[in-house]
Amino acid sequence: MADSIALGPDGQINHALAVLRGEIREGELADHVHFLPGIDLHADPEMRIAGRYNLTEGRLFDLEVRPGGQGSWCALHLSFPAPDLTGFGALGFALRGASPEMQILRACIRSGVKCGFVDCFFDKHILMRPEESSHVDALPVQHRHNLPLQAPWREMILFLPAKAFDLSLIDLRVFLV
Repeated sequence: MADSIALGPDGQINHALAVLRGEIREGELADHVHFLPGIDLHADPEMRIAGRYNLTEGRLFDLEVRPGGQGSWCALHLSFPAPDLTGFGALGFALRGASPEMQILRACIRSGVKCGFVDCFFDKHILMRPEESSHVDALPVQHRHNLPLQAPWREMILFLPAKAFDLSLIDLRVFLV
């Protein structure tokens, strides 16, 4: 008998996010924070990031970022083990979040290539605002020159502001269909 469940490459990333939603802990921010295997926050060392994170059961995390310098980037990296996108039509995500002040975030899929990596940004910017809001975006897999169908590794990256900010990331789900 064949199994009736076929978990795709999005299953691992969504499982890691589900585990994170079940965590309860808090801590100090640094240039690199390892939340769980496959889920990390990275910031430009020039940013000298400081602040706190809070993981509350049922949501992903709350961030209070207070940089001590001028940096260029701050991003949440999610390992996305999808080496072969052949046969899939769309790759996307749904996000729910809030921020006391309006913030604009960007998301991309980073794929490993021979000489490093290539980023394929989602078309829509993510607007975070004081009211909890949802955002959905998807990429057509077959029609993006900067999204290779085969790659030795991939990440979904959520680029956060490179300045002081507060942000609640309530939920995030990734899909590959």
